[in-house]
Amino acid sequence: MSDKNSAAYNAIAPLYERLMDVDYDVWANYEIEFLKEYSKGNKGVDAGCGSGAFTRRFRRAGFDVIGADISEEMLSVAAETSRREGLDIKYVKQDIRSLKLPERVHFITALTDCFNYVDGAGMRRALSRFHSSLVKGGVLAFDISTEYKLKELIGNGMFGEDAEDYSYLWFNRTFEGGVEMDISLFTKTADGKYEKREEHHTQYVHREQDVLSALDAAGFEVIKVEGHLGAPVSPDCERLNFFAVRK
Repeated sequence: MSDKNSAAYNAIAPLYERLMDVDYDVWANYEIEFLKEYSKGNKGVDAGCGSGAFTRRFRRAGFDVIGADISEEMLSVAAETSRREGLDIKYVKQDIRSLKLPERVHFITALTDCFNYVDGAGMRRALSRFHSSLVKGGVLAFDISTEYKLKELIGNGMFGEDAEDYSYLWFNRTFEGGVEMDISLFTKTADGKYEKREEHHTQYVHREQDVLSALDAAGFEVIKVEGHLGAPVSPDCERLNFFAVRK
């Protein structure tokens, strides 16, 4: 995650999974099927794990997985949710660009825009660290929000929601390499008042060919590239999924 994003998700960590318009079960099963087919072992890392939504599902599927993220607030939510659900999962504070593990693992996942939060140089550093962290033949699965999504669908836009216990306003503006995002979150307190918290995100555009070149340079062989949940790749794809193996 870039230095600009070092504090991203501090404010929204407690509500993150509610705010995300994601069917985690369906998406996790898509990733799990890949791991079951291609991973030669069950030890792995969910990098950029956030609140642990995927990490918990991987653990339930029988994988020995660690969650890693740069946000202490998200890791706190992840650890508490895992304890509440009776799951024994280790969470560690790590930047994907400098990932360091005590031993090599069989797989690494980096899901839900993880790579969009680092620029091109950061992506290349992260892939190099992932390569060093995997056993030979270890597999990597990650996704990116596409340029079409960032520039055409959410760039220079305003979004909001007014729920019973929270409201938010989300303002986006594009720049040459991505989108700057400002979020104001209003959460209802016990006395019925609202607490306002703000945070800033920067997401970077990564084009498919640039990602493929970075994977090759880092020592990965690409298994497949797909749209969301296996959809065909097309100019209006909102998300691309990359699956690769360490040479």
